Amino acid sequence: MDLCRWSDRHPIRSDIASLLLAVVAATGACAKSSTTQPTTGLRVTAISPTVGSTSGGTTVTITGTEFASDATVTLDGIAATNVTFQSSTTIVATTAAGPAGSGDVVVTSGGKTATLPNGFGYVAPTGTNRPPVITMIRSIASRLGAPTDFADQNDTVTLLADVTDAETPANSLTYLWSGPGTFGGATATTSWHLPAMVSPSPSPVTATLTVVETYVEGKLTHTQASDPKTFVMQVHDSQKEILDMGEDFLTLFSQSNVSTKDVLHNFSTTCDGGKGRSEEQADTDANRATYNEDFSKFTITRLPPVTFNFGGLCPPEFVRGDGCSSFRVHWETTYKKAVGTHKVGDHETTDGIDYVTAVLENNRWMLCYSRFEGTAKNPLTGLTRAVRW
Repeated sequence: MDLCRWSDRHPIRSDIASLLLAVVAATGACAKSSTTQPTTGLRVTAISPTVGSTSGGTTVTITGTEFASDATVTLDGIAATNVTFQSSTTIVATTAAGPAGSGDVVVTSGGKTATLPNGFGYVAPTGTNRPPVITMIRSIASRLGAPTDFADQNDTVTLLADVTDAETPANSLTYLWSGPGTFGGATATTSWHLPAMVSPSPSPVTATLTVVETYVEGKLTHTQASDPKTFVMQVHDSQKEILDMGEDFLTLFSQSNVSTKDVLHNFSTTCDGGKGRSEEQADTDANRATYNEDFSKFTITRLPPVTFNFGGLCPPEFVRGDGCSSFRVHWETTYKKAVGTHKVGDHETTDGIDYVTAVLENNRWMLCYSRFEGTAKNPLTGLTRAVRW
């Protein structure tokens, strides 16, 4: 007999009814499914604060039960960041940016999910506060007199940003620099340590700046960012570039079959009014008319480092050059025509130092002057003479 239904439909004496109900209660015959939320297990009971900016960045504290260190959080379907497990009842997280509106707070942990319905709302700023504007980025080169967009690999230069903002002082803004290499800080003036290697050289290397403003409106903290602005630095390996060009020039000069034009292909036509190139053209033409170079005996040794003096002069004759390089060279030649005491067919060896200057023009190193100082020797007679050209 279903005692529960029977007692409902057939009234009986109260003492007997009480006895019957005690019996069925003891056996659980009249138990019903509970509609009450469980008091144990993963639960979300509250969040504070309950609203934040659509720009994100609001720190929220979520309380509940049975949180674990693997917990993740979404607010109105948007994953929170910096989720920090503090205890089984407390989680701290940072809101990400999201659209205006409200939605559920959801915590997932241990393979389970708990929800606080409609627990958090995103509030948009009114738009009356305008974002910062970056008007200019400029640089200070590491070498005195160098162009502002010039640097060598592994150099450290200074970047300076000009920024305007109607509501927030420039020194209260946050400056986010990014790009290859490393930056010295999140301020309007920063050091930029450029990459230790670029390939090819030169290569353009770009720094990007975004400026962030934080402000309070309607008791909520909002953030907004400027449009990004870039600054392009032309990064060189000047030591290699100049030494490569100097060696190329002297190697071509030492091959009698190479035309003067090809020998001078890296010489500037504008440096010092083209004077250095004109002088070297005359020297190369004279060499071709007088000598046959034995290229198999030619040797060259680079003598680093290149020294730099932008807008200055280079030794030994102090001619124009932003970069000053030198090379030890050895030539062996045969006279094609009689010159002074030298007859056709005479041999001569020449040893000395060739000084080659370079200038930076339109982001490219170009050669400007060549000056040779050394000694020429007749191997048969042993007679020597000083050589300078």
